Amino acid sequence: MTAPGSLPIRRNPLRAWLSVDWWLSVLSVLSAALSGIVGLLLITLLAAAALTLPMALLGVLVFACTIPAVRGADAAQRAAVRFLGGGRIAEPDRPGGPTRRARFVAAARDPALWRSLAYWFLRIPLGVLLPIVVAALFTAPLTLTLAPVAWLLTDPRDSELREYFVGLPSLLAVGAVGAVGAVWLMLLTPLLVSSLARADWWCTRMLLGASITQERMAQLTESRARVIDAAEADRRRIERDLHDGAQQRLVSVSISLGQARSRLAASEDETLRTLLDDAHRETKNAIGEIRALTRGLHPPILTDRGLDAALSSVATLCAVPVDIDVAAELAGVGRPSAALESNIYFLVSEALTNVSKHANATRATVAVKRVGSAIRVTVDDDGDGGARILPSGGLAGLADRLSGVDGTLRVESPAGGPTRLLVEVPCG
Repeated sequence: MTAPGSLPIRRNPLRAWLSVDWWLSVLSVLSAALSGIVGLLLITLLAAAALTLPMALLGVLVFACTIPAVRGADAAQRAAVRFLGGGRIAEPDRPGGPTRRARFVAAARDPALWRSLAYWFLRIPLGVLLPIVVAALFTAPLTLTLAPVAWLLTDPRDSELREYFVGLPSLLAVGAVGAVGAVWLMLLTPLLVSSLARADWWCTRMLLGASITQERMAQLTESRARVIDAAEADRRRIERDLHDGAQQRLVSVSISLGQARSRLAASEDETLRTLLDDAHRETKNAIGEIRALTRGLHPPILTDRGLDAALSSVATLCAVPVDIDVAAELAGVGRPSAALESNIYFLVSEALTNVSKHANATRATVAVKRVGSAIRVTVDDDGDGGARILPSGGLAGLADRLSGVDGTLRVESPAGGPTRLLVEVPCG
């Protein structure tokens, strides 16, 4: 693997001639001619949009067609650079909006679009210059290298300039020219071409790629996702250890104590019988606490049977009847990640706990479905309303939990009810 933006050729220029990666970099520089043609077409389209702008909406329509054309050309150029050895170039974030008009205005104001247009404008002269320079870097030293051969084939002794081309000095001069050409061709040409390719890729990365801030944000987002997944895996491991280890041992102790109680049922040793009863009772209490703890860490039913079954089990513990509606597409191959499922489970569990304690409701409804690239969770109840997100409150805790996965929480709870909790969590 090579670092993004680096040229994957051998440090020894002589080995570059046998390196496929280096020849791909040569092809990358030569392909500037094709990108120059694309740039000319895009700039022509932009000029047409500018010229037709005064003609009512015609200019706007032409510019609206220019935007997807530029984005498509950007994507193709990034893919070409990656294929030809320049490394992966991150795509810049696209601005969004609730309506088409808002999205169009945001796209027109997007600095990434204007950087792209500047890039394609520069490709027009570069598309002519770069192939010429590369051709010169190959043909000029090759011409010098073949000069001694041409000199011998032309037989300078029969030339009108024989006084300048006959003798040892002329042989040495022509040989020196050939040596310079050979050194240039074999050693300098790979270095110069690789420098051109590296500069071309750097320009593409700066103008067509994501900004440093966006790349850093993407790295932090990926890092946070890995941390969340690792924490979720640790919770599942602790749950398994408690369930399969400490809980099973306590169950065994409880059974043994129960058998001891039955053997001493007729005993007159009241103190021993009392001690066994207390030990048996405390052992059962400890088993119950461990089961509650394991459910709080990660419910086994969520891992085994998914969101629908897990949320249904939560609904049975609620003080009011709860209707659970989980979209079928969230099961099987469309099942969310374990971390996302865990967040949704605990969110609904906390929300239904709040309904039981504070809402004075007679019924609640939970709906989970996929909307675009996000999962939407709604929790409705017909209670008294008036719910608010307050510091250190239960809803604030839900918002904090969602912030770890870029989720959003909105509460609609007018006085007198009903109350709706609307949650959206991106699921990639």
